[in-house]
Amino acid sequence: MKARGGLFLTAGVAAVLTAIPGKEAWADSAVEYALAGLSRAAPMLNSPFAMPRAQEPATQEPAPAPATPTPTPAPTQEPAARPNINPYDRDIAITVPLNFNRQVLGELPVLLTRDDRFIVESSSFQTLIKPLLTDEAQVALAASLEGIESFAPEEINATGIQLDYDPEQLAVLVLRIDPHLRLPAMLFRRGTPDAPEQAPEPFSAYINANVAVARRMSTGDVETPSLFLNGAIRYKSLVLEADVQGREDRFTGEYEMDRRYARFVFDQPEAFRRWYLGDLDPETRGRQGFVELGGLGVARQRRRFEPFRNNVLAGARQLVLQEESTVRILRNGVFVREFRLDPGQYDLSNLPLDTGSNDVQLEIRGQSGAVEQVSYSAYLDSIDLEPGDYEYGAYLGVTNNGFFGSPDYSGGDIAFTGYWRKAFINRPALGLGFQASENVQTATGQTQFILDNGSRIQLDLSASQSNDVGAGYAAAVSYDHIVERDGLADNWTVVAEFVSEDFSSLGNRFGNNPTSWSISGGYSRRLNIDWVATLSGSYRMSRDAARGDSWTLNASTTYRFSPEWSAQFGVEYSDFEQTGAFSAFDGDGVGATFALIWTPRYDRRAEARYNTARNSGSVRFQQSPENRVDSFGYSLASTYDDGAGSLSGQVDYSSNRFDATLAHAAFGRDISNIAEEQVTSLRIGSSLATTGGRWAIGRTISDSFAIVYPHESLRDGDVIVGESLEGGRYTSRSGAFGPALSNVLTSYVNQSVRYDALNAPLGYDVGDGVRRVRPTYRSGYAIEVGSAAFVSALGRLHGNGDRPLSLISGRVRNLDDPTAEPELFFTNSVGRFAVQKLEPGKRYRVELFTSPAQGFEFTVPEDSDGLLDLSTVRIPIEVVQE
Repeated sequence: MKARGGLFLTAGVAAVLTAIPGKEAWADSAVEYALAGLSRAAPMLNSPFAMPRAQEPATQEPAPAPATPTPTPAPTQEPAARPNINPYDRDIAITVPLNFNRQVLGELPVLLTRDDRFIVESSSFQTLIKPLLTDEAQVALAASLEGIESFAPEEINATGIQLDYDPEQLAVLVLRIDPHLRLPAMLFRRGTPDAPEQAPEPFSAYINANVAVARRMSTGDVETPSLFLNGAIRYKSLVLEADVQGREDRFTGEYEMDRRYARFVFDQPEAFRRWYLGDLDPETRGRQGFVELGGLGVARQRRRFEPFRNNVLAGARQLVLQEESTVRILRNGVFVREFRLDPGQYDLSNLPLDTGSNDVQLEIRGQSGAVEQVSYSAYLDSIDLEPGDYEYGAYLGVTNNGFFGSPDYSGGDIAFTGYWRKAFINRPALGLGFQASENVQTATGQTQFILDNGSRIQLDLSASQSNDVGAGYAAAVSYDHIVERDGLADNWTVVAEFVSEDFSSLGNRFGNNPTSWSISGGYSRRLNIDWVATLSGSYRMSRDAARGDSWTLNASTTYRFSPEWSAQFGVEYSDFEQTGAFSAFDGDGVGATFALIWTPRYDRRAEARYNTARNSGSVRFQQSPENRVDSFGYSLASTYDDGAGSLSGQVDYSSNRFDATLAHAAFGRDISNIAEEQVTSLRIGSSLATTGGRWAIGRTISDSFAIVYPHESLRDGDVIVGESLEGGRYTSRSGAFGPALSNVLTSYVNQSVRYDALNAPLGYDVGDGVRRVRPTYRSGYAIEVGSAAFVSALGRLHGNGDRPLSLISGRVRNLDDPTAEPELFFTNSVGRFAVQKLEPGKRYRVELFTSPAQGFEFTVPEDSDGLLDLSTVRIPIEVVQE
């Protein structure tokens, strides 16, 4: 008999063969497959190509003949030989891309015949080609292929579709579709979201716990430890989330437990809508004021949902801190100033932060260990929506009377705040907002016009009525323009804003508006890929005679000498005075700023800055921690502000089950007394999570999580989970305290959870090693590593004369479970094979795709530990030498 049959091959299986420790290298087979142009093929165990086609004549065995092979007569009916698309003397079934106009339509099963023809599977081809065809063309194609499982390309030429196979690309090409058969094509396509991956478990819950303690060197007092608890309980689309903190009151000395928030969240992702019930942090737009509410809310945003932030940048003007925090200000990527602030509300509107520049960031690290970055912008609140898209938010409830401790609604007013914004097609975008309570009502409106040259004008109008101060209004206009220059760009921005003295809003019912006019502008030019220059200026007219007006003029440039080194230089003229928490920014006169930045790698940065006008400077070095076990991060910083100075250091450590931060800061009225006041603080945080009937302990969870645990067949083997697992790096590991916990999953984003097993038996099959997931808000996954079918079998397949059966394919069936899906089987170029996902104590049969059909059976021993050596299996098949 002569061995025939299709070759089924996947790159993944070939990789498994090459990676089995303690066995001979299988790389020669993978290389041979790649050279043969088959490394991208995929299995088709249920394909109609699994056996020779019925209409083909059966292969007859020749009569006994001398050892010298008889040459096959060349065909005489064809004028020219076909291209050699199949180098083997057998039919080969593979899966290849279907391409049209440099676009991949999908994967298509085909059969490469031994005589260099290719046969296409009908149903898969129709599925892939339909989106390109008119309804009439789809009906005609379906009629021509009715009852036909597979076809040769010339059989559909009459339908107006021409196909060819390219052996170099390993692809089937759609050479032509008659124009009248095609649907109109879009020249410009918007990005479309990925198809959702695996959904989370129906129920999940977790709680984060952080304990923080501080000691003041001047008094020797150790503060009573503060406790921070937050977490969520989720069932399907409904989430209950809460945040509680316990701390000692500085005035009374009593230990208090405060509820920062507790609310239900219900998501409708298909409608881009989220509902809230409980303690609300309403989103605002334009000049709307911020106030905490207790009640009901709803918001619609097409953008991916973001979890609530503890610290709120309200209207880009007020920073609300819910806990003692360290706030670092970075301007144009350079560390400027560090503040240690108590919980409360802080006004940012008067910060001299290079108003013409948009690159200002606030890095906020709370006492609980939470780290957030907030972008500050002096520009108007742009309506940045896709054309035709819209967003809205509506919140109704009772106002909170204070910013400290648990929300208190007992004496609050019933209030409403909401907005609606839409980016119309071929019309100006529009935004409307309304806020109302018994004491104050505010209406806002925004619009923007796109001009012919691509520039944009934005308008913002607001009016208010307050029972305390009467009517007020505010207006603002901005102009921005970007000029593209061969991959470089110039950017112009001008903003003018007026706020009447009596303008009020929720959260500002008494009309506290110290600034009347604010005018700013900026121009930035990228001279080349490494060099940027910026001009900016601002003027603020104050209603406070003691403070006076303030204005600044700035010119700065940044140049990158190399990927690691860059420098900044700037000159300024300023005249302003500050009060309150940010009084360190006082200054006037002419000055210059020098800065040097060193970034030797992505997670390491050092910088030094000095400003002559304010006689202030800073140096800082930071090594960012990684989210992996036994990872360290650290930073050192020092500031000088015309006498006053500070020196601080911090070390972050990530363990398998917890994370910790140790920080020390020294402050003084001058450099000689920099150790006048010193504070040392320590924070330790951990989390407890459950889902899918499993529990896990790990580092704090920000949104969603995955519990990864070993199958019982792994016995004493641990599992690890991480982003790459390269170089022995992992984010979590199972062990004596239970499963591994992956703590950094993000809701409504497709992502991968990678896992592996440590100290697994030789040949143990852990599965795919990756799980693609799409978490919902505050959700969880339970992922098992390994299974009952963990055994891998190795062997050699020989035919008559003890010759290797090379490149033979087939399927493996579980004889004890007829309903089980068959697994792939194939041999390499020297007859070696590997079979995975076998269960101890089970019988299996390997069915070879030969004519006539052949195969063999084997049983996996009950005590198999992962690797079964089948040695050499001999099949009564005549092997034909190539």
